[in-house]
Amino acid sequence: MYEALNLRNLSWALTTITELILLVYLVRRKLFLSLPFFSAYILAAILQSILMAAAYRVWGFQSYRAWLIFWLSQLMVQTARFAAVVEVARRVLSPFSGIWALGRPVLLVAAGSVLVYAALLSKDYWYSLPLNVDRGAGLAIAAVIVTLLLFARYYGLLMDNLNRSLCVGFCLYSCFSVINDTLLEKWVTSYLSFWSFLGVLTFLASLLLWLGAARAYSETTPARDPVIVPRELHGRLSSELNVRLRLLNEHLNQLLNSGGQRQ
Repeated sequence: MYEALNLRNLSWALTTITELILLVYLVRRKLFLSLPFFSAYILAAILQSILMAAAYRVWGFQSYRAWLIFWLSQLMVQTARFAAVVEVARRVLSPFSGIWALGRPVLLVAAGSVLVYAALLSKDYWYSLPLNVDRGAGLAIAAVIVTLLLFARYYGLLMDNLNRSLCVGFCLYSCFSVINDTLLEKWVTSYLSFWSFLGVLTFLASLLLWLGAARAYSETTPARDPVIVPRELHGRLSSELNVRLRLLNEHLNQLLNSGGQRQ
């Protein structure tokens, strides 16, 4: 048990250090200007780590006060995480006003569904509400990221390494959180310490992915070596994808405009 606690504390320390390094790179590369919500999310995660370290030191790891502080701070971090995911989606889809106008209410519906999902599953067990909210938020974020990646791949939307790394990191951590929360709910007592350690370890993996992308980021992206593709084929494929995407965007704009006029 003592070794497990030391391992957990070591993973927390490494995660907090990585968060601080990532925040420094966000400031140095001036990414906090283009990614304000993601930067706020990383800052919220750092503040949560400091707050929980103080709470566990004062009241102990298994105290009710520490449990309450953790889930209240987790609600803050989950809100910041969802805002950061919306920010990434906006960066990818905002050039197409009609598509983004449709995507915004979809994200709001997903967030509302989390609350309904948590309330329905926790109506008989109030103490499981925080866990279900955490799991529901993970499901919503993973669904948004997967949908965004599939849409970008199908329509050939350009995603730089930074946006792609943000998507993969959010999806990795969210999917694991859903699995981890489900296991914790089934084996609460025996799985608690291991759940905490694995959650921190997975978040550390996402942080390292984001840190690598932030370090490699530059405002002037170097030119890549061209891929040798026949000019006729390349032109035909590009024009077809652009036409399909433009038609979809125009159609969505027309639907939204007509809906606004009817109101």
